Amino acid sequence: MNRANPSLMRYMAYHIATTDESKGETYKLARDYAQMLYENCELALDHSPVYKDVDFPTGPHTEVTPKGDIDYAEVHRSDERKLLDYVRKMQAGGELTQFSGRQRVEQNLAKIYRLIKQQNSMKKDSKLAIQGLYTDVLRALHMSPRIMEESGVRRIYSRSRLSGTADAPAAETPKETIPFLHLKRKQPTGEWQFNSKLTGMYLDVLTEMCNNGQTFTNKNVLMTGCGKDSIGAEVLKGLLSGGAKVVVTTSRYNRAAMLYYQGMYQQFGARGSTLIVVPFNQASLQDVKKLVEFIYDDSPRSENLGWDLDFVIPFAAIPEQGREITDIDSRSELAHRIMLTNLLRLLGEIKTKKAERGYETRPAQVILPMSPNHGLFGSDGLYSESKIALETLFNRWYSESWSAYLTVTGTVIGWTRGTGLMNANNIVAEGIEKLGVRTFSTQEMAFNIL
Repeated sequence: MNRANPSLMRYMAYHIATTDESKGETYKLARDYAQMLYENCELALDHSPVYKDVDFPTGPHTEVTPKGDIDYAEVHRSDERKLLDYVRKMQAGGELTQFSGRQRVEQNLAKIYRLIKQQNSMKKDSKLAIQGLYTDVLRALHMSPRIMEESGVRRIYSRSRLSGTADAPAAETPKETIPFLHLKRKQPTGEWQFNSKLTGMYLDVLTEMCNNGQTFTNKNVLMTGCGKDSIGAEVLKGLLSGGAKVVVTTSRYNRAAMLYYQGMYQQFGARGSTLIVVPFNQASLQDVKKLVEFIYDDSPRSENLGWDLDFVIPFAAIPEQGREITDIDSRSELAHRIMLTNLLRLLGEIKTKKAERGYETRPAQVILPMSPNHGLFGSDGLYSESKIALETLFNRWYSESWSAYLTVTGTVIGWTRGTGLMNANNIVAEGIEKLGVRTFSTQEMAFNIL
């Protein structure tokens, strides 16, 4: 239905009208089905195209054959038949996402404070003194005093339509558990802390996407790192399904790459969507400048796009497996330049173009590819350093002059199976999940990001 347009409707109407039912029951049945399809497409013309993933969630399965070969496969999860079940599972969390000892101390202190505060007979000066005392205690524990303002029970404040009714009561996770998928808010102390209300809003959006889909009509997007089997490729499919206009970069500008993207657009492209593939070397400063100029230049004599970007998704990366600190070489430096140095330059060029044109009320949202791997895996060159360094952008957004042109969202990408960076670890993913860790398919991770 996403691809329905007036030309297609005329094409369908002609063939329906010229189908001769007298030739047999098969022709009559074909005409009836075609008429039903025509009517559904006609209804879809009045609505924007939407991204709605209907694939089955999958999980890892590793098997050793009698010959000793290791076979890995993605299999359907028995307890997750659709993405709505996946959202429920993500909301529930697990043993590894239970509150830490420090968070339990926060809760208990907050409960004591509220009990004392509710004593009506207590003088105002005494209440202020107690508030100051507890603030000092929390500060000594390096905690945020905002905990005293939150409710004693950690709820996910979601209107959650997981139950299927619009008036369902607010969904609630176990008191001591944080959902697998959650949002954090930066505290005045500089610490990032789990936020239940933002998480509830996020889970509501995921539920809404499962039920009704999400449109990206009239959105302009720049993406890097959309190679085959990558998270970026799945994100691109969702954007095209939702009607977005996307510029994709590739370092392999050849026939095979163009046929790959052509096939993707033919399969997922919706009404109004656009896919433009351009050659790009992210390690080159000249390419960075030319790419942004191609997108923003609107001079009448040029063949450039003249767009203003709504989203920037810079997912380009180079694997560096097998490189310890004794093996840092030119490839590691190149990867660091691509994933950090020139990524910052790319954002700087976009800010410059927006400022030149006075686009102060339409900031582009940058989806930063963060990682929990801060040296945990090891032997991955400067990969961890490039991801950690991106976190400085959250402080720079406040301290530098580009906050009116760019907004920054960090997506901490968990263990994602099948990507170029994690493909070698697929065979151990099933065992890892038995220990309580959740791993993701590229489809699931793209759904989380979109």
